[in-house]
Amino acid sequence: ACNQPNAQIAGNTSFTLVARGTCDGVTIPTNAVSLTGNVTTVQPSTNGFLTLFPSDASRPGVSNSNFLANEVLNNAFTVGIAASDGAFKVFVSTTTHVVIDINGFYAPPTTGGLFFHPLPKPIRLLETRQGLSGCQTPGAALQANSTRLQTGVLTCNGVTIPTGAQALVGNATSTNSQSNGFLTLFPADASRPFTASSNFVAGINRNAPFTVGLSLNGEFNIFTAATTDLVIDVMGYFSSQSNDLNGQGLLFTSFGSPLRLLDTRAGQPGCFNTGAPMTGGTAFTQDTQAPCTNVTAAARGLVGNVSALNATANGFLTFWPSNATQPTVATSNYQTGRVFNRHFTVGLGPDAAFNRFASSTTDIIIDISGFFAP
Repeated sequence: ACNQPNAQIAGNTSFTLVARGTCDGVTIPTNAVSLTGNVTTVQPSTNGFLTLFPSDASRPGVSNSNFLANEVLNNAFTVGIAASDGAFKVFVSTTTHVVIDINGFYAPPTTGGLFFHPLPKPIRLLETRQGLSGCQTPGAALQANSTRLQTGVLTCNGVTIPTGAQALVGNATSTNSQSNGFLTLFPADASRPFTASSNFVAGINRNAPFTVGLSLNGEFNIFTAATTDLVIDVMGYFSSQSNDLNGQGLLFTSFGSPLRLLDTRAGQPGCFNTGAPMTGGTAFTQDTQAPCTNVTAAARGLVGNVSALNATANGFLTFWPSNATQPTVATSNYQTGRVFNRHFTVGLGPDAAFNRFASSTTDIIIDISGFFAP
């Protein structure tokens, strides 16, 4: 690893991690302002949570992951890094090992930078389960210790991911897993890296937000360590095109420290508070415009973390743009009896809003780390 302290991070302490620099032949430059990646907690001593935040900021009252004792659990993240030292902090509430993999960075626009293009609506790129619909339906589970070559550019369900796409943003859900295992998504023209995109558990639907680079042919690889069905939903892509068939490309604005957009629990702080759980089976429109959000009216994409808690039954969440029909995708697969959070990227409608749906009644907390705008 680029940083290897050879010890767990002690509970109720923060570990400062310098992000800028060169490691393993890859450079995160001095003008990088935010990182996107995957954080995994391994062998925590007790139940707890983890928070990532810039090294020059006070620790915010949010969490990037809520984990259980002895659990291996990962979640994607987007975190701001301090201008002074190019670092961010990792706070853990209880003693645990932490693994951090980096997929990319955001920096002020320069030659060679990429634009984000949210899809008009999310699409189900891959569905391995028999009899269920998707853009590609092989009809068989992915086998243990195998690698599947997956196209990332296509037209499906009235939506096109163009050949200029260089990276995809989406969600990979493992289901019907025969044993515990992990997934690694990586460009088709690269060697498999020593990272994990998801750590899944037998008998549980476990989704993992991801950003994956594409080869020049628009393909990526899916490695799975255990036999599992897999569902891949795509929300958007990065390309060098400032305009394409899906509209104007967007650039990222980081908040640095995350902000609490919504808390449905009564009496809890947040820019919006409904005072009641989300009713299962009902769609709600979520506004992002409030003085405390710092989201501009021009925003057309949002990045953040959603936590489901107090769920009445196992279920799933779906986020999608306010001006689109509800897609057959999942933003999070949550369970009863625990706080479960997932990173998300969602397109916004012309009103800078998005829709949210929960399949069962649950409280949710939405923390946001930045937005995309022209």
